[in-house]
Formats: sequence, C-alpha cells, structure tokens
Amino acid sequence: MKIRYYTSRIFLHGMLYSIYFWKNEWEIGVEKVLKEELRIIVGNNFSLPQGIDEYSMVQQVIDLLSSTDPELRDKLAYRILDNWLLEKKLLSDEQLVKLLNNAISHNMLFNRIGEVGTDSIFLRSFSSLLIALLLFRDNRDQYLTENKVLKIMNTLITYCKSEKDYRGYVDGKGWAHAAAHISDALDECVRNRYVGLEECKLVWSGLNSILESAPEVFSSEEDERLATTVTAMVELGKVPPSVICEWLMEVKLPAVNELTRRHNRINFKHFTRCLMIRLSEKGLLGAENDLIRVERRFNPYNQ
Repeated sequence: MKIRYYTSRIFLHGMLYSIYFWKNEWEIGVEKVLKEELRIIVGNNFSLPQGIDEYSMVQQVIDLLSSTDPELRDKLAYRILDNWLLEKKLLSDEQLVKLLNNAISHNMLFNRIGEVGTDSIFLRSFSSLLIALLLFRDNRDQYLTENKVLKIMNTLITYCKSEKDYRGYVDGKGWAHAAAHISDALDECVRNRYVGLEECKLVWSGLNSILESAPEVFSSEEDERLATTVTAMVELGKVPPSVICEWLMEVKLPAVNELTRRHNRINFKHFTRCLMIRLSEKGLLGAENDLIRVERRFNPYNQ
C-alpha cells in the first residue's frame, strides 16, 4: 500500500500550525481536530483566535472548501466565511479583490474543470458560493470597479458553459450542487449597480447553458435557484417579462439523443413553471401571461 506524505494546517488553542502527516494514518484525526477547532470558533460567536492575521485566517478557512467532509466544508468553513465576510466585515477592499481574483481562477472555480464524478467538483462549486459572498459584499459596500464586476460576470458565464458535473447531493460527501451555487453567484451579478439589460442577457446565456447541458433531470431544486436569478432581473426592472419569454422561445433543445433531449425539455419546463409562479406571486406578470405559452412549448401534455 502506497503511503503519501502531506502538509496540512490545523487550529490548536487559537493558533494556526503547519503539520505533516501520513495520509493513511492521520487524515481522519487531522480532520477531527480541524472540525473541533472550527466548532469552537462558531461557538465563540465566530471570534477569530487572538494574534492571527485576519487575511491569513480567511485564506486558511477558504482552503477547506475543497474538503469532501460535508460538515467541515459546508456547515463550518462556509458558515464561518459567511459570518466573517458579511457580518463582521473583515478585510480591506484590496484584500477582498485578491480573494475574488483567486476564486475565479484555475486555482478554484476552474480547478480541473470538465471532470465528472470526481471530488474536484466540491472546490469548484463552493468557489461559486464564495464568489457570491464577495459579490454580495460589493453590492452592499461597493468596493469593485465596473470593469472588475463585468470581468467577474463574464468569467462566471464562461464557467457555466464549461462545467460538466451537475450532481446534487453526493452520499457521504454532501452537496456538490454546482448549478445551484453558480446561480447564487449570478444572482448577485444581476443585483449589481453596473448590470443592465444587455448584461442580464449574457447572464441568461450562462443559465441557458446549464439547462441545455445537464444530462439528467434536476432533482435537487436547481430549477428554483436558477429561477431566483431570472426573477431578480424582472423584479429589479432590468428585464421586462416579455423579453424573458422571448429568450425562452428562442431556446434550441440539443439533439444529442432522444433521452438527453427529453431531460433538457423537462428541465426547461420545470424552470419555466418556477419562474411563472415566482413572478405571478410578486404581481410581475401582466393580464396576458406569455409564460403559459412558453410552458406549453416544453410540455407536450399541455397542448
């Protein structure tokens, strides 16, 4: 049995240490220590350990977003980042930009892009959530330039057209949920002060790519998260409902094979229904609900 040598970092008594361990012997123990230290941070009102540089600490927690342990990655690391970046408002504008630059790079969002069924999906997908947090921070505090916002938006759209792994919940490893998480990031783009109709059309092209590319019918409410992003376009007055209907009527279902085409059609049908209900509940649909006509396009049983 081959034993590999690893470097990791752990929190011990409020201090961060680099350690070396034999993966096959110590990995479980190291993760146990990490989780316990992070639980202490959460239980202490998310307070940072004394004497630790804020930026360094945030980076170390970001490193845990690639973990296959759902508690470590999702319930602890991501939860802590949410609090530190949004509630405690840690880091300077320059440091936040550095985090974004890394998050949209091949180190994170595009890490091993194109792989399907591997653990690399967790880093890519949770990079989307980190980007969503950082964009939410910008929507509130306005630390990004227009050029930077549009660059990030276009990078996210490129990711939508490149991601191939659309798993939802992975047994033993928790949520992958790439389609849902990137939708959250794009929702923050739509809400940005620099994004108007033309930019929303580009965002739609990314969402459309997800709906066209998914090889299976979404089963983890990805359609709801996608609909949230498009609902925001209408609710914020950036895109009229009639234009959304035009976009959906222009959709060309891929002809890879009959089964895939069926799955894509069902995904578009479910998405359209989610969107129609959301807009209707918000009073954003006119007397002539064109989305009903759109739904019929994807529903052979409603002709």
